[in-house]
Amino acid sequence: MVKDNLGFEFAAARQVLTSVAGLELLASLIRQLDLIRAIRSEIRVKKIDYGFREEEHLIPLLLNIALRRTSFTDIAWLAHEEKLLKKMLGFGKLPKERAVAMHLEKYGKEHIAGLKRVGAKVISQATITAESGDEGYIPFDVDPSIFEQFAPKREGVETTYNGKLCYTPVFAVVGRERFCVNHWLLPGREKAVERIDEFIRESMDLLPASVARDKLLCRYDAGLYSIKTVKASEEAGAYYLVKARTSAALDRMVNHNLDVDVLDLKVTKFGGEYYGEFEYIPDGWKSPRRFVFCVQIKGDDGKGQQFLINDVVYHILATNLPKEVTPRRAFELYRGRGAAEEANKELKHDLDLERLPSQTFSVNEVFLTLGTMAYNLLILLGQQWRDGSEAAEAAPVRRRIKTIQDYLLRSAAIVVNHARKCQLKVNAWWLEKLRPNQIQARIGRLQPIIG
Repeated sequence: MVKDNLGFEFAAARQVLTSVAGLELLASLIRQLDLIRAIRSEIRVKKIDYGFREEEHLIPLLLNIALRRTSFTDIAWLAHEEKLLKKMLGFGKLPKERAVAMHLEKYGKEHIAGLKRVGAKVISQATITAESGDEGYIPFDVDPSIFEQFAPKREGVETTYNGKLCYTPVFAVVGRERFCVNHWLLPGREKAVERIDEFIRESMDLLPASVARDKLLCRYDAGLYSIKTVKASEEAGAYYLVKARTSAALDRMVNHNLDVDVLDLKVTKFGGEYYGEFEYIPDGWKSPRRFVFCVQIKGDDGKGQQFLINDVVYHILATNLPKEVTPRRAFELYRGRGAAEEANKELKHDLDLERLPSQTFSVNEVFLTLGTMAYNLLILLGQQWRDGSEAAEAAPVRRRIKTIQDYLLRSAAIVVNHARKCQLKVNAWWLEKLRPNQIQARIGRLQPIIG
């Protein structure tokens, strides 16, 4: 005899429910920054015939990307939160996903540039932290990436050096918080180094005026080693560290300026490291630049297997840092560039921006621009989420984007309208742990990004 099912039966709730109660915090940030007015002032696309305003196309996409929903069809899911959105942002009905996709096809370079300016203005309200140390250098990291695609007929998708169909975007992030200042979406075979000087100048124009250019430390990997990179950084009045591509000429300069003979290099417990510097004029460079180097000696493969002959590796950086900054300190500063790799991972995986939704290149550019704006907003929102009480408040903490999504945004709630008030009734644990009312209070102290 089969026992009766002792589980629950499903039934429709009469209350208005939501699974993303924390979206109210992001909507509060959008309202406080006056992002909607900033979008209206910067972006003026051809007149819309069917009654929806510009922000009613862009803000739902922005909210969806923040929740890691990177498809036009996800707008239909957001439409189920329509009553909540109407209260949050004053929206009524949302446009259909096909209408949004068709509208974004009207965007040109000037509209994308306007969206970038709006996204960069968000950074002006944030706390930007310098690298640790007495120098107070503010990191500015430029790093190319690869967005693998699975649609060979998609515009701009080409086979790259790894044999895969990809876009090759490049991103510029600033501060230890890794705010995204600028980005370019490039076709698969176009290399960022070909127009890196234009990208650096555009990024410097987008940086907030509060960021001191004489304290900016630009860091680039070997893929961007070029005289264009060096000159553009010098023109901006910033310091730079560029990893040099290895060559026989640079190896000879290292051997010539090494204090000890290569054969006398010893392996220490943590791997031998020898530092030095020299001045050198690479081919095509008209004047000498300062180069610092680090020679690493390894006696095993890291798994306990000893080498018969010690492994000698040269690392060389081109820099204009003052002479007071030693080669060892220059490499310590450069190693912080791994933060740019983390920013790429967050954009690709935490926001799921690698899988761009459209067959049209310009639409994907708009989508990626909205993605970087959502990325900056989430970091700024994370800065308002602090441990401790209001009386003894801790310093802002840089939390990973996925942590902000999972803990801050995604929370079940009931929407209750009573006594002319609208409340979100949430889990008591979420209310006590995250203190959303304190987060809203800190958001209320921010200034609008447009005067």
